Amino acid sequence: MGVEGKLNAICFGGGGLVGTSKALGHLIGLDQLLREPENRAELKRSFFDYMAEAGVQLRELEGRLDEVFDRMPADVRSGRADHVSRYFQVATGISGGSLLASGLVSGLPLVELVREGLAFPVFSYFRPDVKEYLRGLKHLPLVPLRMLRIIAHDLRRGPEAAAPRSRRGLSHLRRLSRVSFELLTAFQDILPRALFTGEGISEYVDELSARHGLANSFQDVRERGKHLFIIAERFNAARTLSAPHEPDTTIYFGMPPYDQFPVSHAIRASCSIPGITTPYPFVDHARGGRTYDLADGAIGKTIGRRQIIEQMKIDCVVTVNPIVPYNGPLNNILDHTEQLYRKLIYSRLKAVEAYLDADVRERTIHLESRPDDFFYNMFRLDKMKDGLFEGYYQTLKYAAENYVTMNDRLKKGGLCLIPRTEIFRLVTKSSTVRERAYILKSQRLERSSFRKRLGGVLASAIGGEEQPAKSPAEAAP
Repeated sequence: MGVEGKLNAICFGGGGLVGTSKALGHLIGLDQLLREPENRAELKRSFFDYMAEAGVQLRELEGRLDEVFDRMPADVRSGRADHVSRYFQVATGISGGSLLASGLVSGLPLVELVREGLAFPVFSYFRPDVKEYLRGLKHLPLVPLRMLRIIAHDLRRGPEAAAPRSRRGLSHLRRLSRVSFELLTAFQDILPRALFTGEGISEYVDELSARHGLANSFQDVRERGKHLFIIAERFNAARTLSAPHEPDTTIYFGMPPYDQFPVSHAIRASCSIPGITTPYPFVDHARGGRTYDLADGAIGKTIGRRQIIEQMKIDCVVTVNPIVPYNGPLNNILDHTEQLYRKLIYSRLKAVEAYLDADVRERTIHLESRPDDFFYNMFRLDKMKDGLFEGYYQTLKYAAENYVTMNDRLKKGGLCLIPRTEIFRLVTKSSTVRERAYILKSQRLERSSFRKRLGGVLASAIGGEEQPAKSPAEAAP
């Protein structure tokens, strides 16, 4: 018995550039571990095995990526050796996870997804939204008028109520502070809604479609025997507790009537982080032609599994969540902002899991990192390769520690894991241990005291990065 006649799903949560890279690492791990029962003993090398064979370390991966690809046989580079694209017929994606989901159901080779991730054209995402800046500047003549109105209002209001002589200075300070903050509001209309345009994202997906055959319509996906769902959020709409009859604000592209929409535009909408990327304007004909601002799907959903399971008879579902709150020191305002985002997203996930039906829970395999293992800002381009390996390692580790439970749930989808001894071998492999030690060392250095971080920077600048110690197997002639 195998996957024939079964319907398996994989759901990718959002997580920015680093989180998307980490989710891809989970996918690489699953491809190495999952098999049909009759092929349980079949072993496959992963991208990281070819990397170790080429003598390429993680820290230098971007510059030596071609050397890794030169080691791969043709069936690996073409994707014919990939398993996960055959095992999962349904894929759901949120934010950056939508790109992985579309690549998976389109049959893009995993190694090409890795190449695209590590060589991601930054300008596709961080392209200044000039139109948005100009839109704000049109309101510039209103600024001095609003400032005059605020000052005139303050003069009419006069000083604050009489206070004891000893507190009059404090009274003047409060008045000055109030007027200053009110003056700041005069500039709000000239501010852009976001810093970057998302048009480069849809253009990049169109380019992937031309180069690798990425499906750019949901009908094309269905013709391939697969199902793709991309989740976005109607940012300028609300469904309150006092009005539960109002329609949901989450939109599932790929479900009728939202299945006649280009995949590239759906991905662009789902990747629009408020304040970072300008929302996608969407005319919703299903709701009377009203125009909505579509934004990051993670605002409304963390995984987006429930509606998929309700709509389709899913036998086994794998959920990948790259967003886990950090359990450790937070050093600056960016760390605090990142942690706030992670906690808000993760608290919703925990609330959903608490009320999950037992039947759904028994069909779900949930992959994520431990809260004290990996924490970087979602836009750290230099940490995308670290996220890639971290996702891979955590998948191996989770399978080794939860072998029986994972196998029982995979069996419902006609799948199983490779032998447990082989998983332990992969986890304890010298190259795996070495790269894991490198990631943990980098993590500890960034989270350490100022003195240690300064010493690490100086040591790296003077003598280069310290090379990790070789394992006995590598040191042997």
